[in-house]
Amino acid sequence: MTRNWFQSSRFALICWAAAMPIWPVGASYGQQYQPRIPLPAGVVEHVGLGIGDVVELKDGSLLANNGRSSRDGGKTWSAPKPFGAGISGNRLSRLQSGTLLLSSFDNNPRLWASKDEGTSWQEISEAFPKMMGGPNCYGKVQQLSTGRLITACSIDFNPKFPGHLYDDVLAKGIWRGKPYSVEGHQHLPEIYMSFIVYSDDEAKSWKMAQGYYGVPLALFGWFDSQGVVNGLGGHWSFGECTLAEALDGRLLIFGRSEVGRVVYSSSADKGLTWNALLPSELANSGSPPYLARIPKTGDLMCVWNQVSREEIRRGYRRGRLSAAISRDNGASWTHFKTLELSEGLAEMDRISAEYPIAMVRARHYVGELPDGFSYFHYANVAFAGDNVFLTYSRGAPVFGIAEQKLGEQRNVLRVYPLEWFYKD
Repeated sequence: MTRNWFQSSRFALICWAAAMPIWPVGASYGQQYQPRIPLPAGVVEHVGLGIGDVVELKDGSLLANNGRSSRDGGKTWSAPKPFGAGISGNRLSRLQSGTLLLSSFDNNPRLWASKDEGTSWQEISEAFPKMMGGPNCYGKVQQLSTGRLITACSIDFNPKFPGHLYDDVLAKGIWRGKPYSVEGHQHLPEIYMSFIVYSDDEAKSWKMAQGYYGVPLALFGWFDSQGVVNGLGGHWSFGECTLAEALDGRLLIFGRSEVGRVVYSSSADKGLTWNALLPSELANSGSPPYLARIPKTGDLMCVWNQVSREEIRRGYRRGRLSAAISRDNGASWTHFKTLELSEGLAEMDRISAEYPIAMVRARHYVGELPDGFSYFHYANVAFAGDNVFLTYSRGAPVFGIAEQKLGEQRNVLRVYPLEWFYKD
């Protein structure tokens, strides 16, 4: 399949018009979108509020990372309120001392602390380690039972090989009569590596977990097609990670890779050393999973793109957004739920992970895509009282490849009763 495949005469015969589109382009996008999985009873959905994270304040109200607030459990929200000049973050954390932490981990890591429930903020970024090309810290800063602050950051290494640049290798399909790209990263020569950053003095100073030779510990996969750690499968990516402290005291870290599964590791010493990465039993595309501990129960929750290998090959790597619960510290997973589903995929709550464990990606040409082709990704989970606050991006081909143009995709906030995730 050549780079100019879309110029073939076959595509010239495809009709542009699509009858009764469920995902209109333009201003009506948010109003007319109809989810294939109906909202459960008691679930509230907001679109376009720009909320990426939520924290509960001492008076029981909610504060979002963009300054919006809610006094009715997330049913309604105030207008956004700037925190101050230059203060803009995407994650919020409540520390044991009562301090709020606002973080922004784009190419220039920044942290702010508030001791007055978000009224004023003081920047405390200076001590955070600087890393080349990043870092990309997808999750929030977590505070462990010991008081340690910890987060995972990843760096995406992608050389510029002639003939293998991003625009050269994109997987494509036909959507409403026009060619669109559906996948990029999995076709690009690159590898993610992740690093652990921690602080034992409430963010005044930070250290990186160390590997051999006094260099930072880099987490990446080194397992074969059966999941055995022996290096015979080469090196596998591990990036855009999130971590949680299980009830047994271990830390678990989940991340994205190319192998059709969530990849994970664990630490028994609060993040100083980590076991070799393993492929989990959670089927996944090369998309970031979100791992969190539920404060009320101590169980673990994962929200991720659960798709089969063939669905990935067909271009749907982020076409199903799922959730599951672990009641045994991550050893097994139950209560599988489908939260969002693209047209073109079957309704099923659990997908079995497949062998051999190897690279899986979209075909270079995935064919014609249904009018309701859509994707859902970059979830974040927060908890307050008996509610779960789930944020993510919802997109379609007109807004770019799934991992691009995030600001043009639709920001979604859903408020779920926690008990719903435990119902079969």
